[in-house]
Amino acid sequence: MSVAPELASAFRQELANASSVLIGTHLNPDGDALGSALAMSMYLDSIGVENEVICHHPAPRNLRFLPKVQSVLQEPTRESYDLGIVLDLDSLERLGRTEPYFARCKRLVVIDHHIPHTAPGDLRIVDTSAAATAVILTQLLIELKAVISPEMATSLLTGIVTDTGSFRFRNTTPEALALSAFLLEHGGSITQISEEVFQSKTLSSVKLLGHTLEVMRLACDNKIAWSALSAGDFEMAHAEDEDTEGFVNEMLFVTSVQIAALMREPKPGKIRCSLRSRGDFDVAEVARYFGGGGHRNAAGCTLEMPLEEAEARLVERLKICLASC
Repeated sequence: MSVAPELASAFRQELANASSVLIGTHLNPDGDALGSALAMSMYLDSIGVENEVICHHPAPRNLRFLPKVQSVLQEPTRESYDLGIVLDLDSLERLGRTEPYFARCKRLVVIDHHIPHTAPGDLRIVDTSAAATAVILTQLLIELKAVISPEMATSLLTGIVTDTGSFRFRNTTPEALALSAFLLEHGGSITQISEEVFQSKTLSSVKLLGHTLEVMRLACDNKIAWSALSAGDFEMAHAEDEDTEGFVNEMLFVTSVQIAALMREPKPGKIRCSLRSRGDFDVAEVARYFGGGGHRNAAGCTLEMPLEEAEARLVERLKICLASC
């Protein structure tokens, strides 16, 4: 599929009516979120539209190579903006503490590939079949006849590569591969993306991964795997929450495992959960039960309760998820 010409025309008109634009994405941003937001910012720079990118959390270590990433703010510098553009989120609540700033925008555009549970935005450019929001944005920029710089191409390619797991996940489509080739032709560096995102870990991260796998637990004939990291575990390894990137996937590599979860407590009483699954097991439903979100096979949520309670409640829902298929 491609972005319909009428949607591209409507987006062009939104930009023509705006002298200032606020760009945002979800908290705990991943490669698709930040890559798409920064590519949008660079496009607006190229056509002379004043803009800022804000996000509840700063960029994680493995995404700090992205062009213009140092410009991402946690608070805007203006009181209000003519237009807000939010990318890669299915609910405005996932904007975190930046949500009120977008509520003050005169108009709002949503560009996303999640299954919508609410439908915010005056203009919605949404394709749930797209492998990544970066796929939709690349299509939109092509429809707009934008000049795509190598920096924009790298940012967009980061979104596609990370959301498809380096083209390993079931959402890898011919469309995603074709657009990745297009972005490579425009200077996107897949070598840099692979090295920075997947092949660069701190010693603290490697030590914590070893502990994560050592304390991994299994249930339901080894079809569910999970691990829980306490604040003490982080302190012991001299690690931070961003050092756990990709840990949950390691548990899903076990051949019998259909659903994997990583619970981590970087701060006492606040438990962040990453969920992964194979096939038709919908971990997004589990995440939404706890106020989170995501995709069928990759989702997340935050629980504010003791780690032991969070572990018990989450595993209970994972068992229900397993039994649903």
